Amino acid sequence: MNALFGGTYSTHAKRVAIWSKAVPIPGCDKAIWRCDDQGRVIRWADYGDRFSRYGWTIARAPRESRLAQTFGMSTGRPVHLNLANQLDAQPSRKAA
Repeated sequence: MNALFGGTYSTHAKRVAIWSKAVPIPGCDKAIWRCDDQGRVIRWADYGDRFSRYGWTIARAPRESRLAQTFGMSTGRPVHLNLANQLDAQPSRKAA
């Protein structure tokens, strides 16, 4: 339980740090409503909810290390789940 709400590197603290990277919507409560980089509306309470219209998740760089995430050097961005599904569906190309 302490990992969820306590300490500097808790799950909640990481989610708040990523949420702060989203753009606030003028006239709306910035603690509840924001926009991702594509302009899609996301809601704080709908984190990880694939059935919600405003669901969102954290998109990370493909080769981002756990150490970077732990020390707050993460390049993670909040993204709407519809966009996250599209990013996952794209085939990754590897050099031969």
